[in-house]
Amino acid sequence: MPAVTSTRIMNKKQVYILAVLLLSFFTVLAVTSVWPGRKSATADELAHHIPVGYVLLSKGDLKMDPSQPPLARYLAALPLVIFMDLSIPDNEDQWRREDRSEFGRDFFYKFNDHPDRMLFYSRCSFIVIGLLCGIILFVMARSFYGDRAALFSLFLYSFSPNIIAHTRLSTVDMTATCFILLSVYTFWRFLRKRSLKNIVIAGGCLGLAQLSKYTSLLLYPTFIFLTALEIPSVPEGERARLFKKLFVIFACSIILLWAGYGFDSDPILNGAMRVQEKLGIAHSFAQKLIPFWNENMSRVLDHVLLNVPVPLGTHMQGTLGVMRHGYEGHSVYFLGQWSGKGNPLYFVLSFMVKTPIPSILFIVAGFFLVFKKGMRRKERFLLTLIAVIFLTASLSKLQLGHRYVLPMYPFCFILAGRSAELWKKPYKIPISLLMVWYLVTAFWIWPDYISYFNETIGGPANGYKYLRDSNIDWGQDLPALAEYMRENDMQEVRLMYFGSAEPSEHGIRYKPLEESETIFPGSNVYAISVHKLERVKWARYHEPDAKLGYSIFVYDFREDE
Repeated sequence: MPAVTSTRIMNKKQVYILAVLLLSFFTVLAVTSVWPGRKSATADELAHHIPVGYVLLSKGDLKMDPSQPPLARYLAALPLVIFMDLSIPDNEDQWRREDRSEFGRDFFYKFNDHPDRMLFYSRCSFIVIGLLCGIILFVMARSFYGDRAALFSLFLYSFSPNIIAHTRLSTVDMTATCFILLSVYTFWRFLRKRSLKNIVIAGGCLGLAQLSKYTSLLLYPTFIFLTALEIPSVPEGERARLFKKLFVIFACSIILLWAGYGFDSDPILNGAMRVQEKLGIAHSFAQKLIPFWNENMSRVLDHVLLNVPVPLGTHMQGTLGVMRHGYEGHSVYFLGQWSGKGNPLYFVLSFMVKTPIPSILFIVAGFFLVFKKGMRRKERFLLTLIAVIFLTASLSKLQLGHRYVLPMYPFCFILAGRSAELWKKPYKIPISLLMVWYLVTAFWIWPDYISYFNETIGGPANGYKYLRDSNIDWGQDLPALAEYMRENDMQEVRLMYFGSAEPSEHGIRYKPLEESETIFPGSNVYAISVHKLERVKWARYHEPDAKLGYSIFVYDFREDE
């Protein structure tokens, strides 16, 4: 597909050299910021992804935890299977526990050695995924707006604190971001040339997106909508055929999705954990949906869920679980208040305070150019995806971090790539200064990318006042606490930690806070995860002596000797 360029300022070789250089910086920042011993495992890595992925690959137990599709978990465990000699007990009771974080800790610290190496090897898979996502973004931006815009988009991607933060973690967010982008790009290519090859490729990439995260289900209605937008430009006799080809894409995606589950055809709840609880939830939903629901219908439903083989039964179980979780909500911190209802302005705020100011300005400039020069087919495409991701996240009760809109960023960066058109007088100097500011930000916040907040609220030191959870504190800074204790000759701390990792494995001697100490501090050193600050009543009246990685606050109340 030819690049859309007006004036060639570089030859193809120079463009590729600059792209490789940008991705090289991206890789160095990602790898060095999670080098073994630099950052502890986040809560989700240890409890939900790496150990579960190892069970999936080594034991084939897909129903141990279907809370996420398996692709990211396969990736999390693959380096461990290939490069390390790890083990877990054969008794399934060891990994099928009610408390998955307990199994995760045993997997890292009891059943195997070298937890830091295990964590780093696993994270390397996702750094590769981040590189792949950058390449896809570059290719897509180049096909949309040409070389200069593609390089500018890649520049924004390569030094984005949010992208770097999650490409170095063994979680689902970067995998979903990458394969949603890939699916959208291949679907765009299909709409431009509706060949059999493009149909199969688009279907396969859509299947990879479905294997990455359940929210990728949104791509099905989104692709139907985007196809409908094509109707005016399609001859009347070809319109039905276009939707038939779309159906083939969907069918191909489902076949690949099913392959990702090993073509399982088990009943939906056969072999599931907490079966009775899930049956009760199914009855509750059925009673709400069907006014004439009765006991006989409950028995039929139970029989279907427990005995009738269904293709993709595990995926259906996980999808229903996520829908229930989204309906019920989760405790979320927003502007100084905890709530289980979510807030439609949550992601508006998170975008404004967790996106670097230069990046926001470049994205706004991209929007401005769209409306100034007219919205074309490609802009409708980008804006539709941005709107779908942002609005569905905003309307959900599951608002556990800015990472939920991470898949939106590549599309924003492609749109912002149009800012390269402004590289002319009188805009050259301000654009150059903004680029330097953006570049300095990426190096300044290293290695604390999770905790990044921009200057509108005073930077990451004030982030905890606005947002919590994976926006700032995901349990990642135990090594920083261990180093602080060594440097300040602290033998022991009183610790209130948010996370799944084991502090003692990082050389931290600690005792949990006693109940009385949450009201009045003793003559001790206290280390409090910012996610739990409200549980410590006196914390609001005392400034911390240190903010470690911006996620653990240290208060030293020892009496002077």
